[in-house]
Amino acid sequence: MSVSTENFLKNIYLLNQEGQSPVTSSLLAEKLNVSVAAVTDMARKMGKQGVLDYKPYRSLVLSEAGQKLALKVIRKHRLWELFLHKVLEMDLMTVHEEAERLEHHTSDKLMEQMYKYLDKPDFDPHGDPIPGGDGIIPSEKGVRSLSELKEGGRCLIRKLRYRHQETSEMYERYGIEKDMVFKIKKVFSFDGSIELESGEGETITISRKLADNIFCTEEENVSK
Repeated sequence: MSVSTENFLKNIYLLNQEGQSPVTSSLLAEKLNVSVAAVTDMARKMGKQGVLDYKPYRSLVLSEAGQKLALKVIRKHRLWELFLHKVLEMDLMTVHEEAERLEHHTSDKLMEQMYKYLDKPDFDPHGDPIPGGDGIIPSEKGVRSLSELKEGGRCLIRKLRYRHQETSEMYERYGIEKDMVFKIKKVFSFDGSIELESGEGETITISRKLADNIFCTEEENVSK
């Protein structure tokens, strides 16, 4: 399978997971930084290959075979991210960029050896679930974006989404990391920004946009 095909399938799956459904040709073209015509041409070819349920002028829907292939690529990507971060101690933004390249040149045998070496993990260093070899996704029960949680509650950060370099810089600026616990002191109705208090009593105020990329479980749902 070519790199372009793997990226095509993977990004249709990820856009769906991010709630951007239906996935249109224009949406995928923007994600891949290609023309809509190029996406349409690729979709037509993939329909013939049986990995896409292709219908002209309709949204892009993976077939069962296409979803299996997408999950395999995502599994490789997230295992590489964890390996690079945990073993080579690379920062979280860099591991994503490197994994984007490595995922396309990793054999199934190497992937399974890496999985065993990392002690059969369920989540990557950002908190995203690593699909199993059987395609089953580890549960994210109770995980919601910080912007959905109510004022006065406490939350445990389970996952940080790194959309852009600026997102990473904002996490670093505010000292936000996975597995931290915060109290939601105030939600400002004017712009949706949120004031958080750490366990040490320090307060920060973050934008609604940043909060949309932080995923938590409410403290009463946190496993002891």
